[in-house]
Amino acid sequence: MMYTKADFGRELKELALQKQNIIEIGIWVHSTYLKYCEHLESGLRKIMLGLNTMELGPEFARSYEILNKIADDLIAGKEIDLNATEYRDKNDILG
Repeated sequence: MMYTKADFGRELKELALQKQNIIEIGIWVHSTYLKYCEHLESGLRKIMLGLNTMELGPEFARSYEILNKIADDLIAGKEIDLNATEYRDKNDILG
């Protein structure tokens, strides 16, 4: 069974709306990646690997607002480039 961007987006949205700890969201992303790594929709691997860095600490975190935008766009079927300005926080050390 294929794990889709929309599936991931819906789950991410739920965690972001609950204001789950950002590091825990990063850990969840990593666990989910490991669980479905052989059954990911094309392009989802790169997104998940980009977001799982949040587990490394607050300097890699994304705001709940950004996570909600990513989730909404994944659910809507839009292409996501985590390096794009619209998916990065103003204080993002990687941006």
